[in-house]
Amino acid sequence: MYFKTPLAIIAMLLACALSAPAQANKCALKIAELKQAPELYGLRLGMTTDQARAVVPAIQASPRDDIGFATTSFSPDFNPQIDKAAFAGVRTVSLEFLDGKLFTLWIGFNSSYKWKTLEEFVPGMSTALGLPTGAWVVSSAKHTLECADVQLVASMIAQGPSIRLTDKSAKELWEQRRTEREEKRTAESEDEP
Repeated sequence: MYFKTPLAIIAMLLACALSAPAQANKCALKIAELKQAPELYGLRLGMTTDQARAVVPAIQASPRDDIGFATTSFSPDFNPQIDKAAFAGVRTVSLEFLDGKLFTLWIGFNSSYKWKTLEEFVPGMSTALGLPTGAWVVSSAKHTLECADVQLVASMIAQGPSIRLTDKSAKELWEQRRTEREEKRTAESEDEP
């Protein structure tokens, strides 16, 4: 009995010590709390298609499909209607909309961008967006940050950093609609003679 109490105390202290860093590394920020960083060039999750066109008049979103999804992308170097100076350092921007609202924003930067490696890019983008820097999960090919309702993924593509911001609730709704559509199509094809 004498040894159980001190061992129990030590075990409890270790458990608390190990869970403290994990709690400190969580990101509780919501999309609305992200800073309007110049690194996103005026684009932000939740904006409407018209608001995105106000930022980049030359974009042409595809028509919405039967479940409310539309997408577009642009490359400032290849589209003469895009102001290259306004998108300095950008290789490509991809936008995905659900029900007319931006739910995925991906920006691929070229090798001339100010943060050339993920080791520079992730802390720089974290500061720009007001994110906790120590909360990113690092894997061999990417850095991922899960916040309250937004996921961020940073990776290197074609010798340049990239960032993907995704509204997790909208993505879940989109995936649910896609599954329901496929189930409906499967059921309809099985009913055909």
